[in-house]
Amino acid sequence: MRGAIPFLCAVFAVRAALGALFQAPGAAGPVLVPEFGLDWTAFGTLVGLFWFPGLVLVYPLGLAARRLGDRTGSLLGLGFLTLGAVVCAAAVDSAVPLYAGRLLMGVGTVLVILLMTKMMQDRFQGADLFLAMSVYVLGWPIGIAAAQAVLPPLALNLGWQLPFLVAAVAGALAFVALAAASRQVERPPAPPPGQARLTGREVRLMCLAGASWACVNGTYMVLVTFAPPLLVERGLSVASAGFATSLMSWVNILAVPAGAVIARRAALVLPMVVGCITAAAVLAALLPFADVGLAALLLAAHGLLYALPITIFSALPALAVPPERRAQGLGVYFIFFYAGCTGFPPVAGWLADRAGTVAPVIFAAGLLMAALAFFLAFRRLVAR
Repeated sequence: MRGAIPFLCAVFAVRAALGALFQAPGAAGPVLVPEFGLDWTAFGTLVGLFWFPGLVLVYPLGLAARRLGDRTGSLLGLGFLTLGAVVCAAAVDSAVPLYAGRLLMGVGTVLVILLMTKMMQDRFQGADLFLAMSVYVLGWPIGIAAAQAVLPPLALNLGWQLPFLVAAVAGALAFVALAAASRQVERPPAPPPGQARLTGREVRLMCLAGASWACVNGTYMVLVTFAPPLLVERGLSVASAGFATSLMSWVNILAVPAGAVIARRAALVLPMVVGCITAAAVLAALLPFADVGLAALLLAAHGLLYALPITIFSALPALAVPPERRAQGLGVYFIFFYAGCTGFPPVAGWLADRAGTVAPVIFAAGLLMAALAFFLAFRRLVAR
């Protein structure tokens, strides 16, 4: 692990940039929505387009990953992400560049997430995988938290374009960090004849793992997008609502590494997942009904409980498919992930249009319980 520190620092930078790029519309939302006359469904669609290209491209890229190369593909993805943020910021009278830029960012996202996940699970094994994946996972919420805490007030004063431009700079810096700290490794040999295709059991395991990971991430994406407008409606300022929501992410700094250490004890994995995920779902469901003065505490406690078992969810693919078929297996896994991430924000926006901003938060809590159900089904199938 010690020799991998520069690489893990670069991974953290990439994931943090990815978080800032994802959260740019959420950070700009209070200005962006009225500027372009968007309703909540349209806004949720804009958020979800970050994931839509992955729904179409992830499986073919999984098949082609061995030829493309993990490092080359990841750097190409960062280029698309940065370009997409710049295109979004160039929108003037029409929302079309916003949607076009988000689609470009989505192409970059699928390259970065697919190939960096493969890089991590190929490079680290055993107990080291949980610690390495804690770095991989942690960068994402930290990038989102920083964007949510700092950028909304600046967008109010300096324009909605600022979050997109800051995110573009973060993407460019992450490109430099990854280019400097990683190297193109020797491509793995093709699987022996008869062993190139996934087995039926491996496909089922990857479907369950992908559905679980999609619901876990869907909870987070819906909450960071729709908790701020809920809290503003309930009386908080834009800055206070953004700060309260960002606490859900900042607690990851402690919770993700702590959960990775706990996960090294196999006997503690199941109770930690069941207990933490159930409690986190309850806290999310309480947010619209509790005193608004408790919002920051509720979101911090939710984030802490949510994040403790997160590396367990992220490591599921490594338990399902051997390395020689992992890229293909991740293609299946990420179909479910991208379907959820593309669909959940627009569904949440539709619910907000029809039932108010309380509905998306309840929806997020339900997604977390669905993630737990898929996780338990995965464990049962592995044990057979």
